[in-house]
Amino acid sequence: MKKFLFCSLNNISQRHFRNLKYILPNCKINIYLPNKYKKYKIFNDNLEISYTEDLKSIYDINETYFDLDEALLNKYDAGFVCSLPPNRIDIAIKCAKKGINLFIEKPLSNNLDEIYMLQDIVEKNKLKCALGFQMRFHTIIQQIKRMVENKELGEIYRIEVNHCNSISNWTKGRGDLKDFYALKKETGGGVLLSQIHEIDYLTYIFGKHYPISAIYGSWLNTEVEDNITILSNLEIDNSCVPIVINLDFLSSIPRRDITIYGTKKSQTFNLLTHTSVEWNNLFIKKMKAFIGLLEGRKDDRLATLEDGISSLEYVMDIKDNFIKI
Repeated sequence: MKKFLFCSLNNISQRHFRNLKYILPNCKINIYLPNKYKKYKIFNDNLEISYTEDLKSIYDINETYFDLDEALLNKYDAGFVCSLPPNRIDIAIKCAKKGINLFIEKPLSNNLDEIYMLQDIVEKNKLKCALGFQMRFHTIIQQIKRMVENKELGEIYRIEVNHCNSISNWTKGRGDLKDFYALKKETGGGVLLSQIHEIDYLTYIFGKHYPISAIYGSWLNTEVEDNITILSNLEIDNSCVPIVINLDFLSSIPRRDITIYGTKKSQTFNLLTHTSVEWNNLFIKKMKAFIGLLEGRKDDRLATLEDGISSLEYVMDIKDNFIKI
């Protein structure tokens, strides 16, 4: 029987918990919580919130710990590190030192501190590690990847990406908008880190690309960027291909798409999922791939620690050179 440790039980952790229990109903799950509260937020797949004083009345939790070192006295098949971005590397390193395989939520962190130390420990202990980039499992992303590999669009000469959605659409019932983690610098907020999926899937489909310039703003008057347009350079067959990436927390009309311009034809692909079931299916596919990894089966769609480092390096390059908030 497999045994797992969940470090945090926030919104995304709860989704992973439900999906893991759906796939492996008999597995045992311990949780580590950094704080003890009188009431805990419970999220469903529609991001609706309720409250409970007893987590075990909602989730099939084996043991709950409020001290990570105590939690790590047990043996686990894997640890799920889904805490806020600033805390992820420290928790992941402690788990890795105990020889625990890792699933780390995206982004890997909000800075590059100690990520290479984590990489060294994972390699030294021969651990399996995956990152939470579920967009790779989207059927449209897989379709695009096949089309690009088969050169169905001809030679690609331009790419445009949009991920625009008002942050109020996914913060309902969570109190003051400015207290939300994605709008606070200290908790790893900002549209660039929050919507890092676009950076990752572009690399997954086309290969490494590099930021050339970026224009950003903070229209919500917070301490982080809430909209940004990035110009990135991709090299294909010794030719420079511009990628324009638009990300924002502002748009009242949700938009998520990629347009690829090719010498044979150009095409726009809509990446929005229309139901919570469709959206959660991406997470289920990702979870099944991670379980497969633990059992020795490799799935090229599953992002590695190196993929997580690559996307974070891209983001920090932009933050260091173009964002002055």
